[in-house]
Amino acid sequence: MRSQELRKAFVDFFVAKGHKQMPSATLIPDQMSTTLFTIAGMEQFVPAFLGEEPAPAPRVVTVQRCLRVAGAKSDIENVGRTGRHGTLMEMLGHFSFGDYYKAEAITYAWEFITGILKLDKEKLYVTVHTGDDEAERIWVEQIGLDPSRISRFDEDNFWTMGPTGPCGPCSEIFYDTGIENASGPEDTGPNLGNRYVEFWNAVFQQYNRTSDGKLTELPRKAIDTGAGLDRMLALCNGKASMYETDLFLDIIAALPPCHPEEHPKGASRGTASQERVRQNIIADHARAATFLVNDGVYPSNTDRGYVLRFLIRRAVRNGRLLGYPDGFLAELVPAVVASLEPGYPELRENISRIQRAIALEEQTFDRTLERGLALLDRLIEDATTKKQTVLSGKDVFDLHDTSGFPVELTKEIAGERGFLIDHVKFDELMREQRERARNDAKSKRAVVTVAELPAIASEFTGYDGLESDGEIVALLRDGATVETLVVGDSGVVVLDRSSFYAERGGQIGDRGIISVRDADGNESARFEVRDTQYMGEAIAHHGRVISGEFSTGARVHMAVHDWWRREIRRHHTSAHLLQHALRDVLGKDVMQAGSWVGIDRMRFDFRWPGGALSPEQRRAVAHRVNELIREDAHLHTRVLPLEEAKQTGAIWMSGEKYGEEIRVVQAGPSVEFCGGTHSHSTGELGMFVLLSESSIGTGVRRIESCVSQAAEDFVQHERELVANLASTLVTTPEELGERVEKMQREIKDLQGAVGQLKARLASADAQVYIDAAERTGDRTFVGAVIEEANNEALRHLSNAVRSRLRSGVIALVGVDRGAQNGNGVSLLVSVSDDLVKAGLHAGNLLKLAAPSVDGKGGGQAAQAQGGGKNPEGAAAAVKAIRDAVLA
Repeated sequence: MRSQELRKAFVDFFVAKGHKQMPSATLIPDQMSTTLFTIAGMEQFVPAFLGEEPAPAPRVVTVQRCLRVAGAKSDIENVGRTGRHGTLMEMLGHFSFGDYYKAEAITYAWEFITGILKLDKEKLYVTVHTGDDEAERIWVEQIGLDPSRISRFDEDNFWTMGPTGPCGPCSEIFYDTGIENASGPEDTGPNLGNRYVEFWNAVFQQYNRTSDGKLTELPRKAIDTGAGLDRMLALCNGKASMYETDLFLDIIAALPPCHPEEHPKGASRGTASQERVRQNIIADHARAATFLVNDGVYPSNTDRGYVLRFLIRRAVRNGRLLGYPDGFLAELVPAVVASLEPGYPELRENISRIQRAIALEEQTFDRTLERGLALLDRLIEDATTKKQTVLSGKDVFDLHDTSGFPVELTKEIAGERGFLIDHVKFDELMREQRERARNDAKSKRAVVTVAELPAIASEFTGYDGLESDGEIVALLRDGATVETLVVGDSGVVVLDRSSFYAERGGQIGDRGIISVRDADGNESARFEVRDTQYMGEAIAHHGRVISGEFSTGARVHMAVHDWWRREIRRHHTSAHLLQHALRDVLGKDVMQAGSWVGIDRMRFDFRWPGGALSPEQRRAVAHRVNELIREDAHLHTRVLPLEEAKQTGAIWMSGEKYGEEIRVVQAGPSVEFCGGTHSHSTGELGMFVLLSESSIGTGVRRIESCVSQAAEDFVQHERELVANLASTLVTTPEELGERVEKMQREIKDLQGAVGQLKARLASADAQVYIDAAERTGDRTFVGAVIEEANNEALRHLSNAVRSRLRSGVIALVGVDRGAQNGNGVSLLVSVSDDLVKAGLHAGNLLKLAAPSVDGKGGGQAAQAQGGGKNPEGAAAAVKAIRDAVLA
């Protein structure tokens, strides 16, 4: 049986039992989830289990992709080494939301396993929770299972998705793969070793675990069954290992031949068993990386991106040990897609994007792998010399921080050589680094959340106009709900419906006025809205009461500031036109990675492997956007079912969680999914100005731009600036460039003359410093603190001294007490060739001096340079070098 046959058999069976088939969610869970990745088929249905949202149907069946590589559910240590552990898995799931319970779930499981898959009943074993007499009774009395085949466990049979959320007792089904797969003589039943493989878990969702650990009854009992396709497929084919199924064999078959001799550094093919483990790891990580990029995750140094980076780098490192060529992992993507495509056809659409992201990370890692391995080799050699078996946590942290080596990879490589790492110290340094990052980051505005606020879903009416009426459903002051807000109070007004757009999708929230009016239309109270945010699904208006009083239940009138919304919607439309222009100019490789839309500018982040845009490309992009503006196309919006919306050819962000209906916005040739507000026509934008283009991460670029009034203001400011500069330089704006070039030539000539003068002055002073030199044996030391001297001055003086002093060490510290940047100390150390051969090293000597001036630096054995911030330590810096040279 192949994987696509098992998927189809499972879905067909449960559809015939009245279940509605639902698509797999992405690997990125809902923002309210407690897990970093989707780890179970039930995650997308958590709100339905908790009674917060209606269930999509009473009965549901899914094939859900899951990733278990972080947290309590992680299997990373065993991936590729055992036949049942992987990072990416497919969970076959069937669910009941208050429809059926234990008896039906157990009966369906047995019917599918023994009737459809025809697994040997005599090899099936079951576990239940220690307190679940009902489940055991069903297995014995309704299924006819021998009680000797049933075991009871406590924690192993109580399923949770994390520290909070739906949970309950469960019943797992195991398959006996035979005594030849036993871990030892004690491996005689489920959960005792490798012999018995768990492949089906029927969870009887009954409780909700809150943050304080308490269990409360769910509003309705539910069934959440997860069956691992990977393990089940192996059993159906008479294999004990999932790595012996088409899911992995097809990928491994696409790997290039092993040629470790082509990569002699660190390449070690090892035994056939070791080679296969490495291939299993590569195949598993290639599957996980492919799906992560497909779902919108890209390599980075934080959160999900860090996990993806680790998986790619671990796979690349194993490939290097097998001698695979550069870029092999990206070349493996088509084989991964071909393997998974029958269940996930969307992978084919994104194959080039996935390959580019993985290839770029491979290239990045290739540049650091050799250096990182060399540093790790040195750490291991030092530890061996000191007869230590644990690598310093600080050294491991430095390797992670400076060379991009994931600590998990360091741990794995060290473990292969018999070493451990000091996790306690490493974790401490990581916490300190995160704390520094938090302290350095700009403080973000706190979002008010109140536990006792009832679940509210405000209706947004702002697509149809800036004004509307609504009712106050909640008021907040200082983070707590109140009945009234009076004059001078700052707080939050929550409405049942609102014409104010709450910040979402990168578009900032609206500003305006909320007022209370009497029957004649006279205003009796006014609330100035300074920001609008979502609080769950409720629209929360942040601001201050200007007059009167506001009470819950009151009817109010809303009016968004016209100029505020006007400039925002124009900038939002420009984001759509920019994306279209980028794809026209740079190609379809461009993928949006985020945006921010304000009243006076727009920021657009995009993934593109081509690096910085050339001046010609920037001009072409801006020209194309302005062409689209001049076409004055009217914008059209449609609300369509998700699958129908995708058929329109609209651009949509992979990995985003979309509802059943989607708003599609068309602006000329640009068609995108979007819930934001937009201009009525492209011509309304007036003019587009590209302000800047820069890198914000590996393969991610950022463009900042403006349109409308902001663009006019910018152009006017630039014109005035050019005119003022031209006036100052006594020329015209048209001749300004030529005038500046002439001045640059004059400045360069003057700098050359000054340099020559400094060199002559240094030559004249050189003998004074040589006469003051100190000598011990065959070593001569020239050291001095030079006031009002920078790096260039020290270099001239050092060269002049060296021309007259064939053998010796020169240590100069320049002090510039008026330096604006705070780095008022310059360091220079020069060592003659004969003393270099004798073991002296300028870089090492400079490092001895740097702490005295709160500085740093380095260099080669013959010469090194650096700088510092503490001029008071200049003399001590010179002395530190002197003592080392003349000791």
